[in-house]
Amino acid sequence: MRHTILIIAPESAALPVARTLRLDLDSEVEIATNRRAGLASLRRREFSLVLMDENLAAADTVAADLLYQNAAGALMLELNFAISSAGRILRQARGALARCAQDRAQARTAAASLLQSELNATLTGLLLESQLALRDASPTQAPKLRNVVQLAGDLREQLRAA
Repeated sequence: MRHTILIIAPESAALPVARTLRLDLDSEVEIATNRRAGLASLRRREFSLVLMDENLAAADTVAADLLYQNAAGALMLELNFAISSAGRILRQARGALARCAQDRAQARTAAASLLQSELNATLTGLLLESQLALRDASPTQAPKLRNVVQLAGDLREQLRAA
């Protein structure tokens, strides 16, 4: 998956990091040289990851909070670009993106499990009710109810196999 990364840092510090991220992570990287430009970028599009120079964040905490609020689902990392090498920032970005991917995979698995459990419970109820109705069905209703029982049973088996 191709990531979109926003770097909010002075251009001299951001350029080598952006080059490294583009090459090593095969990512699309946008640079914003100040908080205002960063905020405009965040309002314009979504990013997978936002790397912000911690000096910019510390200089104006209200503006930094606004950046966090507008980051939506993007991961935010505050880094000291003045003392961090491009390699170090790459490792931190790679780790953050990997954790995010793992979190999303776990969330998808949990959601699928919950959905399967809910569907299974509903199908069990439908199967039981249709079997009970079949016992008391008239001869004209019985073939239709047998079909409902069969369909519900087949669907339940498909869910179990999945």
